[in-house]
Amino acid sequence: MPDIPTIAALLGSVKTATDIARFLRDSDFSLESAELKLKLAELLGTLADAKLELIAVQETLAEKDKRLRELEDAFQRKDDLVRQNDAYYVKDDKGEPIGVPYCLRCWKSDHKQRQLVQKALRIKVCTSCGHQYEGGNAYEIFPSKTHQ
Repeated sequence: MPDIPTIAALLGSVKTATDIARFLRDSDFSLESAELKLKLAELLGTLADAKLELIAVQETLAEKDKRLRELEDAFQRKDDLVRQNDAYYVKDDKGEPIGVPYCLRCWKSDHKQRQLVQKALRIKVCTSCGHQYEGGNAYEIFPSKTHQ
């Protein structure tokens, strides 16, 4: 949801534009041409401000919707991962960790499933957050012969 000041500014702009439009409607046309042009310029400026505020509200809502979808997706996948040592892994059909390691930090803090890549002989790194893992604590787990 957009913040309160943004919504208040938007409502204020719309109210001002409505008041100016009402004034123009109710006034007789004996107004000086310059005064009429001034009021129309004020109306156009206020409507432009309202449009900008609406765009900001729309962008905020789109960001919130995107984050909500990400969290819903993470919630759906939360039972698919299991922690072993310093990484998360996909579960096999018996609930055991298998496959490539995923970043512990990214999953815990951002609910993002990020694979670790080899940096050095015994070091894996997350390409998203840069966190490094010792090879003995985050390694690929191959299926055992008993699982096949």
